[in-house]
Amino acid sequence: MICTFCIAIVMSLASCEGEDGTAGPIGPLGPQGPQGPQGEGTQNCVMCHGSSQLISAKQFQWEHSVHATGGNYDRNTTACAGCHTSQGFLERIETDAPFGATAATIEDPLPQNCYTCHQIHRTYTEADWAFTQEDPVTLWVGGQTLDFGKANLCISCHQSRTYTPALPNPATGGTVNIQTTRYGPHYGPQGVMLPGLNGYEVAGPAVYENSAHTLLLANNTGNACITCHMGTAQATNSGGHTFRVSTDETGVINAAACIVCHPVAAEMNALVDDRQAQIEAKLAELEALLIARGIYDPLIGQNTKGDYEGHEAGALFNYKFVKEDRSRGVHNFKYANALLTNSIASLQ
Repeated sequence: MICTFCIAIVMSLASCEGEDGTAGPIGPLGPQGPQGPQGEGTQNCVMCHGSSQLISAKQFQWEHSVHATGGNYDRNTTACAGCHTSQGFLERIETDAPFGATAATIEDPLPQNCYTCHQIHRTYTEADWAFTQEDPVTLWVGGQTLDFGKANLCISCHQSRTYTPALPNPATGGTVNIQTTRYGPHYGPQGVMLPGLNGYEVAGPAVYENSAHTLLLANNTGNACITCHMGTAQATNSGGHTFRVSTDETGVINAAACIVCHPVAAEMNALVDDRQAQIEAKLAELEALLIARGIYDPLIGQNTKGDYEGHEAGALFNYKFVKEDRSRGVHNFKYANALLTNSIASLQ
């Protein structure tokens, strides 16, 4: 017999399984929580991009610079990429690799660009204009440590590349066996020409001393190369981010970069013409002596392999050092002139 009380309980429970009820009203909002950290959105872009014309002008100047058009950025192997490619330069600055070597060949190499020299899009503030390298530079050849301020960025690459074998003692000379046709300081040793360092200083009629441009380094203005090479831009001809002191086509000097020390343009131009003519004449004289000895081929701009006697290797080095500085004496006339003069005397 079924208990009537149990039936009542079951029926009571079954009556709870009806349709869902209507949701109640939304309760009041709780208190506002603390503000979270600001994200890296577009709120800071105006700091640098407030004048897009200014950035475009600098990019346009750079596009006409040798760094953009003639920097041989296809030289992307480990021995070359540290200077010739943007990625390689940033890698070796980060790793402080000896002699500028990268860990591996750089894929998809880029020429030097905004990101090479500036810390673009790291903080999304004006701090992004800071240079990627401003530390003092210890030279690959000679071992001296130089501090050119902001121009440390420049001399990180613009210095003599390591060469083998080492030059003999200039006081005695000696036999050197050269097994490369590219012996010498390489193609951009301006950073050691300016302070007058690491040439083959064989004795001779000329005294080794430095010119006024070198003495400006002692003032420690922190700009060095930048003072002359980034004067007020003359469109894409010179100055600014073209990094040129004079135009390629006409050779007109950007006086805006020189006027502080050379207020009379005509006198400055005459001085430059005179100094460059002297260096060009000395280069031609030394080249003729090297050709006569069969150790230099002007058609390909390279030396021959073999044994070099006495001061021949040093004279070859000085010839390439002054020639590849490419200022034809403007960077440091007295030092360049002494290197050439005494090298000529050593071969005669």
